[in-house]
Order: sequence, then C-alpha cells, then structure tokens
Amino acid sequence: MTSVLKVVIFDDVVAARGEVFHIPGLSVDVYPHADDSVAVCTGDGGSPDVVFMDFEMGRGRKSGSEAIEDLRAAAFRGKIIAISSDPVANQRMRDAGANDALQKKAHLRSFLVHLASLEGGS
Repeated sequence: MTSVLKVVIFDDVVAARGEVFHIPGLSVDVYPHADDSVAVCTGDGGSPDVVFMDFEMGRGRKSGSEAIEDLRAAAFRGKIIAISSDPVANQRMRDAGANDALQKKAHLRSFLVHLASLEGGS
C-alpha cells in the first residue's frame, strides 16, 4: 500500500492565487499565513511530513522565521523548507530551524512533483 506524503504550505501569495496541487502521492494544504502553524502542524489532524514556509505573509502576520522557531519549540520534527525569493530571508529561516530552502517559489510545483516521485520510489 502506498502512503501519501502530507505537505503543508504557508504562503499568502500561493493562497491568494487559489493554487491547488493535485499531485499523486501528496496531500497538499495551503494556508495564507503561519499564525496558527503550531496548531496546524502538531494538532489532531496529524503532523505534516513536509512544511513549505514563506518569509513574509502580510502586515501584522507572523514571519516565516518566527513560525519556524515556534514549530521547533513545539517539537515539530518534520522537514521545513523555506520558499522566499529573497536569499537573506531564506537564510533567516534556515537559522530559525528550516532544513532547506528553495531559491524561487516559481519552482514549487516542480519541486512537489519531484518530491512525490522520490516518495513513490520512481
């Protein structure tokens, strides 16, 4: 039986565009901000395997680096990937506990397809 990789994306632009990801082997949920990231990632719905985190999600919203610090403090052990187009912001999120960073959000869909192929063993 093939398992489904649970992916969560915190990104205001991806959410505002209404992007939906139907990729076999992945279950992808998109959120417009990370203010509730700890509840989303550690709550009763089960922890995601991979979290993609933008840095800036709007005035008055928690930054990606703050959200990552909160997730790590709440003992979230899943993989976190920073997805800012700003290399300095990506480094700040890595410093806060992100495992990796994508250099351009434009490649997010391609990366998700690649991730699904790795998980599916193809």
